[in-house]
Amino acid sequence: MKSILTTLILAFFLSGCAHSFMRGTVAMKIDDKTAHVCLGNNDVALGDEVVFYANKCNPSSISDKDKIDYVKCNMEEIGYGEVTKILNSHYSEVKTQGNFKMTEGTLVQKKKI
Repeated sequence: MKSILTTLILAFFLSGCAHSFMRGTVAMKIDDKTAHVCLGNNDVALGDEVVFYANKCNPSSISDKDKIDYVKCNMEEIGYGEVTKILNSHYSEVKTQGNFKMTEGTLVQKKKI
């Protein structure tokens, strides 16, 4: 019984840490510099900075012995933006800074302070 209680308490604290930053995607591009993103008024505030990410995947092999190929993927920063308008509880508008290519589905995350 004690181990179950300990496990539940640990799970509660770990799940609390998982939400230390908010992450969403580009829902709709308005133009090359503006997009609606899936981050609402509970996730971001007017003027918050966000970071855009792309998945970069590189094939490699585990070992010569196993001859098993796999793909190693990492999230790489591709650019930054600023929340210019809160649309509702699910969406906000972001204006990008700099020149980078974003598409619908591009990952976006509130910048960690």
